Amino acid sequence: MKITFIIATLNSGGAERVLVTLANALCKEHEICIIKFHKEDSFYPLEHEICVKTLPEFRFDTIYHKIASRFKKFFALRLALKESKSDVFISFLDTTNIACIVAKWGLRTPLIISEHSHQSYLKPKIWRFLRRMSYPYANALTVLSSSDKNYYENFVKRVILLPNPCHFTLENKEFKKENLVLFVGRLDKNKNPQMFIRAFENLEENLRQNCEFIVAGDGELKEELKLRAKGLNIKFLGKVEDIKSLYERAKVLCLCSFIEGLPTVLIESLYFEVCRISSAYTAGAKDLIEDLKDGFIVPCDDDLAMAERISLVLNDEQLRLNLVCEAKKRCENYEISNIKEKWLVLIKELREHA
Repeated sequence: MKITFIIATLNSGGAERVLVTLANALCKEHEICIIKFHKEDSFYPLEHEICVKTLPEFRFDTIYHKIASRFKKFFALRLALKESKSDVFISFLDTTNIACIVAKWGLRTPLIISEHSHQSYLKPKIWRFLRRMSYPYANALTVLSSSDKNYYENFVKRVILLPNPCHFTLENKEFKKENLVLFVGRLDKNKNPQMFIRAFENLEENLRQNCEFIVAGDGELKEELKLRAKGLNIKFLGKVEDIKSLYERAKVLCLCSFIEGLPTVLIESLYFEVCRISSAYTAGAKDLIEDLKDGFIVPCDDDLAMAERISLVLNDEQLRLNLVCEAKKRCENYEISNIKEKWLVLIKELREHA
């Protein structure tokens, strides 16, 4: 069977990580192709069996070229879909989903569109309108939260709650933990890394001096954050390819976002006995954390509450161990072998009814 994934980029984002994980798992038994819009190579390693096709680059420097290039890119996408001769198309992320629905018009190949953030994350009214008009024409839509499933079922016939897989596996080893607190993610307004810095500032002096605080990620706020954190014991590493080595050392991971789908970092950290402290982001951290049992949930943008939880965990190692022991039980929900089979079942159903 030939499966073609479509995505704008293969950069260091969570959706890109999920696509690469799925593609690498499926390529051993199926022919896998990835169509992407931008020329940058994949941030995450791809198996050599996978074919990657990049659409032509177009000019966007003037109003004329912005308009003309969108039409050119649409026709380039349609041609790539037709030439792929695939058994199924799977597109990732809202604007790419919309483009694929339109570009596939008249083709019999089933299209699965996949959402990786809460529906409210898409702000521009024109794109929300286009999503509302186009999504009913997809053969199926996969989402990450029950609240999104309820929302999309109002206008999409086939909506499937399908969690992200994790590319890590449980290891039977003892991790040498350090007093390390992590923030992992894009440095933008939604991920709210400012909350992490403010939480650090609210910690008692001995924790600020004797613990290591690391920000792993890049984005538009990087320079502003580094300026704000000047003189503080916080390291900015930029994009980190070997995130596993940080998880193995870390005792605590903080997620500060306002809006999320199913945050990759809250799943990845399960496999490395990292205590998770998350904001009560839109869509619900409760899908991944039971507060006080296998992690902590604090109100959005409440740096005082986050500082209190960081302090509690770092000062009570037995509490931390109890939390991560309970959290590890969730790992089986995100094993790639289980998630891969769910995708194959969905693909088979759609092909039989195509």
